[in-house]
Amino acid sequence: MEFDLKTVPFSRRGSYLVISEIGDDWCGAKNEAGLYLRTVRSAAMTPLIARLLPMREEKEMHYTAELRGTMLVLKDGEGEIAFCFDDPETLLIRGGKGLSLTLDLLSDKGPFEYVYTVSRGRRVYSMANCFKNACRCLIGVEKGASELDQRWEEKTARYSRLRFSGEDGFEVSLREILTEWDGEIRTYDFDASAGAADGELLSFEARMPACPAAYSETAKRAAYLLWASVVEKGGCLPRDAMLMSKNWMKNVWSWDHCFNAIALSYAHPEAAWDQFMILFDCQDVTGLLPDSINDVRMVWNFCKPPIHGWALRWMMRNMALTPEQTKEAYERLSKWTKWWLDYRDYDGDGLCEYNHGNDSGWDNSTAFSVLPPIATPELQAFLILQMDVLSELAAQLGNETAAAEWKQKSERLLDLTLNKLFTNGSPTVVKSGSHEPVSNESLLPYVSIVLGEKLPEKIRRRMIGVLKSGKFLSEHGFATEALLSPAYISDGYWRGPIWAPSTMLLTDGLDRCGESGFAREIARRFADMVRTSGFAENFDAVSGEGLRDCAYTWTASAFLAMAHEYLL
Repeated sequence: MEFDLKTVPFSRRGSYLVISEIGDDWCGAKNEAGLYLRTVRSAAMTPLIARLLPMREEKEMHYTAELRGTMLVLKDGEGEIAFCFDDPETLLIRGGKGLSLTLDLLSDKGPFEYVYTVSRGRRVYSMANCFKNACRCLIGVEKGASELDQRWEEKTARYSRLRFSGEDGFEVSLREILTEWDGEIRTYDFDASAGAADGELLSFEARMPACPAAYSETAKRAAYLLWASVVEKGGCLPRDAMLMSKNWMKNVWSWDHCFNAIALSYAHPEAAWDQFMILFDCQDVTGLLPDSINDVRMVWNFCKPPIHGWALRWMMRNMALTPEQTKEAYERLSKWTKWWLDYRDYDGDGLCEYNHGNDSGWDNSTAFSVLPPIATPELQAFLILQMDVLSELAAQLGNETAAAEWKQKSERLLDLTLNKLFTNGSPTVVKSGSHEPVSNESLLPYVSIVLGEKLPEKIRRRMIGVLKSGKFLSEHGFATEALLSPAYISDGYWRGPIWAPSTMLLTDGLDRCGESGFAREIARRFADMVRTSGFAENFDAVSGEGLRDCAYTWTASAFLAMAHEYLL
C-alpha cells in the first residue's frame, strides 16, 4: 500500500526506532525537512538520530514510499531502497544497483557525537556514539561498501556521514545499543527478517475486530498502526506499552490506554490486559493514577477521568477475566474510585471535581473558563458506572457485602448528580462550593449520556434532542464546542475539533438510550472521516481534515471498536 511517511511513522512492534519524513524545525529540533531515522526514547535530548539521504548516481532520489507488509520501500521507477526490522533493536537496509544511501548522523546537534571503528575477528563495524539520543548505533555492511566523511574537533565530530553503495547494491544493518555491545557477530537475511515480521503483523491483524468490507483497507491501516506503536517494557514502563503515537505524542496517558485495551480485547486478551493494567502498575498508595508515563518519567501533576470501569465492562463483553484478574481489577478500581471520593470532593457535597482541564482529558474546554475546581456531570457518570462495575466484580468474588455497598454508593451519586448537575433536563457545570453554574458551550457535559438507561426519560429526551440538532452535530460527527459558539476554533483542540474518545463515549450512551440508529449514524460518519483523513489526534469538525498528531492509536482503536459494534 502507499505509505505517507509525513503522517505515519515506519516502525515495528517493540521498537523505539522510527523512520519518517518531517518538516523544518520539527518539534523544535532546528532540522531541515527530509527523511529521518528517529528514536522515541524519552531520555534523548533530540529525537533525531540521522538524516537519510537516498541518492541515484550522485543526485537526490525522487521516490514514492510504499509499505509491503512490514517492509518500507522507497522506489523511483528504476530501483528501490528498502527497510525492514530484524528485531526491535535492529534495522536492515537494502539498496539496488546505482543507488546509495547516506546517514548524516547530525553530529552538530549535540556534544560527544562521532563514529569510530570496532572489530571482531574479520568483521569491521562502525559504532556511532549518539550521545544526543542516549544510545549508540552499531552499523555493519553486509553487502557493498561504506565510506565515512567525518571531521573531528577535540572531543566531538563537527559532522559524521556514512555513505553506503555497491556495484550490485548494498545491504546494511543498524543495531541500537543502550549500554555495551555484547560482541556478538550476527548475520542477517533481509528477506527472512521481513517475512518473519510480516507473519507477526498478519497474525495480529487477523485477530482484530471484524469490520465491514467498505472499511477493510482502513482496518488494515489501523492494525498496522496499533502493532507498530508498541515499545518494549523498560525503565518506567512495567509492560510492553502501546504509545499514543510514535510521532511526538509518545507517552501512555491514563485514559487513552483504555481505548487501545478495548480494541485488543476482542481477540488479544493478554495484550488487552497489559494495556489496561499498565497505568495501574504505577498506582500511588493513595489510589491516584499518574497522568502519563513513558520509559523515563511519570507525571503526577494531573490525572485523567475515571473511565476505567466503563472500559473494563466493554472489555469483559469480549474476554473472560481469570479469578486473579478479577481480584486485581477489583482492588485497583476500588482504590482509584476511593481516591476520587476522598481527594476530589473539595466542598464535601458528595460530588467529585476536576481541578484542571487536563484532569478531564478536555484540557482547554470552555467548561474550564473559570478557575477550577468545578463539578461536571460526566465525571460523576464515569464514577457511577465504575461503582456499578465494582459491585459486579465484588459479587463475582463472593463479597456480597461489598457488592451491596458499591451499588448503594452508585445510586446515591446518581441521585446527587440528577439533583445538582441538571437544570431543566440539561447537564450543567458548577463551581465548587458556590454551585454557581459555569457558562459554557462545550460538549463535555453531554458526555454524561454515557449513563444510558440510568438517566430519567425526560433528561434523555432533552439531551438526545440537543445532540441531534445542529448545535454540535456536523457532517462528520460531534464538535467538542458548539459550532456557533464565539469560542469555537476549527483547530482549537477541545474547543471545536472532533475526537475519537468523545465520539465513542457518546455513541455508546446513545445506543444504551435506545437510539441505536443514531448511534450507527455517528459511527458511520466517524468511520468515513478516518477512511479519508487517517487516524489523526482530532479532526476539523466542518471539513473532516485530520489535525495535530496524525498517527494516533486511540483513534484507530475507537474506529475498530465502533465499526465492529455498530456497522457490521
